[in-house]
Amino acid sequence: MPTPSLHFPKSARLLTASQFTRVFERNSHRAGAKHALVLGSTNDLTQSRLGLVVAKKHVRLAHERNRVKRLVREHFRQHPLQTPLDVIFLARKGLAELSNREIETLLADLWNTLVSVRQ
Repeated sequence: MPTPSLHFPKSARLLTASQFTRVFERNSHRAGAKHALVLGSTNDLTQSRLGLVVAKKHVRLAHERNRVKRLVREHFRQHPLQTPLDVIFLARKGLAELSNREIETLLADLWNTLVSVRQ
């Protein structure tokens, strides 16, 4: 059995401003919580892509922003969505105060809501 890849390739990322804008304008999937919001838009690709918005305004310290982004990317990689979506994760105030386990639980809830509810 081949070992799954542990890196996060460019093909799994939203890279350009136009890709982000498309998701913000045409999000058909949405999931929110007190500390985060996830927007999704269907794409014509064979895999989902992820974009991260972790603003300094909401997560002050650089190492905390990096920790949050690392956790979100890892969760996205380990829990692939069934339908190909372009997904944007937006951090809200207070997210940095959560432990890694609490963030992982939050992400699991957001991912479940994102794929189960179509708005």
